[in-house]
Amino acid sequence: MSWIAKIVSGTPDEFVHAKLMKYGIGSHPGPRARISLSKPTIKFKADIDQEKMFIKGYTLNAPEGTHKVKGMIITYSDRTNEFGKLTMPISWSKSKGKGAPVFKAKIDESAPLKDIKALIEVDDPTTFYLFSLNPKGGAKPWKIATKTSFPKGGPAEEDEETEGKDPVFSKGALANTPETLEFILDNYLPDLKNKISSKTKDIWIRNNFEITDIVIPTDSNLSFSEKRRLAKKRGKLIRNVSIDGEDFTTEFDFFA
Repeated sequence: MSWIAKIVSGTPDEFVHAKLMKYGIGSHPGPRARISLSKPTIKFKADIDQEKMFIKGYTLNAPEGTHKVKGMIITYSDRTNEFGKLTMPISWSKSKGKGAPVFKAKIDESAPLKDIKALIEVDDPTTFYLFSLNPKGGAKPWKIATKTSFPKGGPAEEDEETEGKDPVFSKGALANTPETLEFILDNYLPDLKNKISSKTKDIWIRNNFEITDIVIPTDSNLSFSEKRRLAKKRGKLIRNVSIDGEDFTTEFDFFA
């Protein structure tokens, strides 16, 4: 389940907490996604923090066989031992200097789909899979292209100028099978899934956050950075969704 879907379902967890860390008190435009449906294809465009479930949808439903995977894994905790248990060889670099360490691994492999799927499943709240994927044999329409660096130096909120344009961080196409469509709607449109029909063509999803309170741990033994990392946000997710030009707004409270 995507972190947005967890807020919608009222079950926020550590994945939601990690995504909310960057937001302070006030209103913030969040990550967006645009989904285009046709009989054979699900096309998408997504901002950073909306790309992961499209990539996972690819690994769950793409044709078996060898696939090309190219891109970057970025994580904020040392998980080299976990990744080291996998079949795919991975070499890591660690950032130097002040601040929390960042671990990065470049990926450029042709691998069985099951190995790529296993790679995606080694997940945690602060791991990003910035992958471009396509079947080695060229099976269509399966293809994903994702940028390998964060916009503006980090996974930050969109600015007003960007808000009106299509997302550009990740884009791609998946086959429109019942299983794939169900997975995409469960993760990106759980609140309005019943509004989607066989005639639906265009879905625009804009997520906005209103942070009304930040609850900081009172333990005096914690450092400032630890308090910031553990602080919980109280607020509201406001989703503005356009389905073939018809607008819907849904709201969900959260504390995470």
